[in-house]
Amino acid sequence: MATLLPQGPQGVDRNMSGKYPDTALCQGCLMEPPMKFFQPGIVAMSILLTACSSLPEGRWKETSPAADTPAMILEIKNDRVYAFAGCNRMSGTVKMVDDHLLVERLTSTLMMCYDEKGKKEEKLKQLLTNKPTVEYSKEQLILTTADESYEFTRQPNMEDGLTRMVYVGPEKVTCTGVGRMQCLQIRESEDEPWTNFYGEIEEFEYVPGNIYHLRIKEFDVEKPAADASSKRWILDGVLSVENLNVDVDDAAFKNPNIGVEKPANGGE
Repeated sequence: MATLLPQGPQGVDRNMSGKYPDTALCQGCLMEPPMKFFQPGIVAMSILLTACSSLPEGRWKETSPAADTPAMILEIKNDRVYAFAGCNRMSGTVKMVDDHLLVERLTSTLMMCYDEKGKKEEKLKQLLTNKPTVEYSKEQLILTTADESYEFTRQPNMEDGLTRMVYVGPEKVTCTGVGRMQCLQIRESEDEPWTNFYGEIEEFEYVPGNIYHLRIKEFDVEKPAADASSKRWILDGVLSVENLNVDVDDAAFKNPNIGVEKPANGGE
């Protein structure tokens, strides 16, 4: 039977609420001069940032993660912070004390995190628990501790996206897009054949041999490159995951009606 996963920051409660005005989010704060950071994880900044005492609400993604490491994801809303660095989901209460972000009662799921994911997760924990100073504008956020600074870019409001439910098959296949590549296999119902997916599902950690049922938020991409998709997919929830416990070359993958069971809640 498919295993139902608990809802977390990628479940229904992760959706953002409210709109963001075109003016700076922090009103009445002192404007800092243009700043340049040379610490790991920060690129040169050329815009004015504010150092102030209001929470930087929204979804934020690390702008320039180190090579071969997942991007840090933060979501701040309703006096809570949700955080992810490729392995465990973390959450806690959050408030501003002067210009410092104070995270309390930080909890986490308990999966084992290895190699670069484990190191990145530890960095994220340290960042959140070391009372980083906050500087942000409408689109960018910088969190700074005594040791490091990290830049984040605002992500779309999840409530604005089109919700889609998709299955992801247990094996990638060779396909031809811009060039030869490996494509995920997807379908929207158990009765459909698997089809190639040439894009990326952001924040989705794919493991071969599993069939996933995902809730996706789809956004239009403004002015996509000539060889890029006009749609952006972001993971909004893992509804179920099933390990086939068979060789992925087995007939179970080739027959689209074998090996998939609906989650108990029907994906709603």
